[in-house]
Amino acid sequence: MQPTLQKQVSFLLETDKLKEVFRLNQLSSGARTESTAEHCWHVVLQTLTLAHHAREGTNIDHVVRLLVMHDLVEIDAGDHWVTAENAAEVSNKEHAAAERLFSLLPADQAAEFKNLWLEFEANKTPEAQFANAMDALHPMLLVFASGMETPTHEPLSAADMRLAKEARLSPFPGLWSYAQELLEQAVKDQKLLP
Repeated sequence: MQPTLQKQVSFLLETDKLKEVFRLNQLSSGARTESTAEHCWHVVLQTLTLAHHAREGTNIDHVVRLLVMHDLVEIDAGDHWVTAENAAEVSNKEHAAAERLFSLLPADQAAEFKNLWLEFEANKTPEAQFANAMDALHPMLLVFASGMETPTHEPLSAADMRLAKEARLSPFPGLWSYAQELLEQAVKDQKLLP
């Protein structure tokens, strides 16, 4: 096998492990928690479905590329609810994971993929901002829009959730309004504390 292809195959086999990383929230059916690979696929589908909420001129194909890369680091770092107390530790784990995973690729592809991951993390470009909004909304859809009887999410109040989600969702008024409706309904249904 040629060296370039060998590196690419090694990367693909290593990233297949994303299917084994389980997130904190359940599937919309409540049957089990979702894997990070399932989250990545579903958030991409959600993005294609809700693309009309992006700012005019946003390159949705680039948003999809960012979303495909954004959680690969969970292979090493796991899924975490990031708080002020653990933010630095999670960031360090994720950066180390990015270094290890992307270094499996040929140099040009490693740089390209790592730059996509860094762009998502920086959340500065219109594409990264929409990708981050999609990532923030996705677990809320599974947990609160699904209608499951006993939704599970981190033990936070609606106020905590608003605070955690606002920066990523508020640039997209329709999505932010919907997210707040989900939280208000969850409080009314006694599935979330105010």
